[in-house]
Amino acid sequence: MFWPFRKPPLIDVAANHWSLAAPLLRFSKRDCWTIGNSLNGTLILGATGSGKTSGSGRAIALSLLQAGFGGLVLTAKSEERALWESYCREAGRLNDLLIFGPDEPLRFNFLDHERQRKGAGAGLTENIVQLLMNLQEVAHTRAGQSGSGEKDEYWQEAKEQLTRNCIDLLSWATEHVTVRDLHQLVNSAPTSEAQANSDAWKNWSFCYKCLAAADNRSLTVEQRDDLKVVADFFLTEFPAIAGKTRGIITSTFTSMVDVLNRGILRKLLCSETTVTPEVVETGKILLLDLPIMEFARVGQLAQAIWKYSFQRSISRRNIANSPRPVFLWADEAQYFLTSHDMMFQSTCRSYRVATVLLSQNVSNFYAVLGGGEKARSEADSLFGNLNTKICHANGDSVTNEWAAKLIGQSRQFLVNANNSYDPSDWMSAVTGVGRTQQTSSGISESYQFEVQPCVFTTLRTGGYEYNGDVDAIVIQNGKTFRDTSRTWRLATFQQTPG
Repeated sequence: MFWPFRKPPLIDVAANHWSLAAPLLRFSKRDCWTIGNSLNGTLILGATGSGKTSGSGRAIALSLLQAGFGGLVLTAKSEERALWESYCREAGRLNDLLIFGPDEPLRFNFLDHERQRKGAGAGLTENIVQLLMNLQEVAHTRAGQSGSGEKDEYWQEAKEQLTRNCIDLLSWATEHVTVRDLHQLVNSAPTSEAQANSDAWKNWSFCYKCLAAADNRSLTVEQRDDLKVVADFFLTEFPAIAGKTRGIITSTFTSMVDVLNRGILRKLLCSETTVTPEVVETGKILLLDLPIMEFARVGQLAQAIWKYSFQRSISRRNIANSPRPVFLWADEAQYFLTSHDMMFQSTCRSYRVATVLLSQNVSNFYAVLGGGEKARSEADSLFGNLNTKICHANGDSVTNEWAAKLIGQSRQFLVNANNSYDPSDWMSAVTGVGRTQQTSSGISESYQFEVQPCVFTTLRTGGYEYNGDVDAIVIQNGKTFRDTSRTWRLATFQQTPG
């Protein structure tokens, strides 16, 4: 049974101080789960109906809210907004909840945010390029695609080169970067050397107007050198690419930005800015009300932009000036997975970020990353940096065996005994009289799983049948639970307040 701390005694929110030793909840009467533990990352796995969301998920969410964390909540299911409203209401944090969605007034121009933010790396073209490339990766991840081979690498590098030159040119020519201008710039670029030198193209081309405007700007010597590189690309290198190849590069670029240039995404992410990821540092909980089950690819891309911007933003903050812990919450986490998550999770403790990922099984992560050994390596890299793992009832044999291996094996002693009867003659064999009994016994030593995979199929799943009790096996790297002397223990969570 978990024991929550309704008022964590070591947390002084008023003094803007959060001790890493402050307890958030207990998995037993003698074992605390602290702020420091939460910053090491948490993975919650359980089959549909296992109670992972209403059991351990609810307990951890409430503990983070009651401790004063800010946070970003990604949504996959339509009911998650109502769920988090109930969490915030119960924790007394409803006034801190911000909703970002189609029917809400909040807006976030992600390109302008990256270009105009403060800091030494502000406005760097390569950072904006990677922000856009992250969108493509999410779209491919959703489809279970995985780039490999020299040909795939060429298309990726060619698209990054085109994006890089577009962003540089727009920054100098218009002093801002918009999705609409990116789209127009590429579509008006010359397709042949003859066209690049023609007056007709110069009269109508937005690309040429940007080149002329940039040339008339007051630029530094370094910027002038970079402008020459950009001009050579658009006037010489790009037109010289074979028509079919250039068409594919252009098409992959425009298809990437086209979805941002219309409808909900244009309104929410390409207009003005009224909220930024930095708001979570003040204790706000920002919920992205664009559930994937409702908004599909649009919801996934919008939340991918927010997640990446949040990760980049929080990785730049000064902990001395902004010490408040924050969380990143993703139920159905496989839908939001990118390669950047592995790198972010390896360093996010330093920035006081508690990542909480929920999913049915590890097979989900392997599948969305394309399957195969590479996908397993990438997913296992992420799992390795989520130090608290909570495993609920599951019917996925891959996950159950993975959890059993994670807990590990120990030396166990097996007792065996044997009885046999040796009849002395045929009459004894028929009548059973006069048989000679032989008995043997022994103890053998072997290494066996401490928790067999089949155990995960027997855990209680809450509901009326189990009086709201939800069982899970909690595994914490580097910690020995006092009541089990192991790195794991069985814990029970209540689905409803006690």
